Amino acid sequence: MLDQKSFEELFKVYYKPLCYYARKYTLDRYESEEVVEQVFLKLWEIRDSLSIERSVAAYLYQSVRNQSINYLKQKSIFSKNREEYVLKVRQALLFSALSEEDGTSALLARELEQQISQAIHDLPEKCREIFLLSRGEDLSMKEIAEKLNISTNTVQKQISIALAKLREVLKYYLAALLAVMSYFS
Repeated sequence: MLDQKSFEELFKVYYKPLCYYARKYTLDRYESEEVVEQVFLKLWEIRDSLSIERSVAAYLYQSVRNQSINYLKQKSIFSKNREEYVLKVRQALLFSALSEEDGTSALLARELEQQISQAIHDLPEKCREIFLLSRGEDLSMKEIAEKLNISTNTVQKQISIALAKLREVLKYYLAALLAVMSYFS
């Protein structure tokens, strides 16, 4: 059972860190605050029947994780910015899976590797060749230009095109990976 004083203490200690954590999912300060407030409201509503088997912190963080994902799913259904929230749900699920320690992150790493390989494979032939010489064989732009008998400007432009296409294809994975890295740093 949770009394009012204990609840207030939990709120004081955990509100800001939980908002920070929720923001990793929602990518929005106000939405993260709303999520955390919903978690605390639910906690207060079930205080008489509450049974926490793990630590209170683990319970709260898990609740915020679940509430964040549910919040985004609801927004993806009812918001006029539906596409934005669909992408946020995808990213939140990816962040959640990457931050788990149950082997899911290894599966996602393999999936990311496959996505990168496929994205490189899908580049136009000359662009792919230049990119692989640059990144795979670690040749300078000048060396690539000499090897392929083209200008360094062409090499630079093709590498820029390749990187832009890779960023576009991989943007959801990269955003989730950055969120995970910033969460654990």
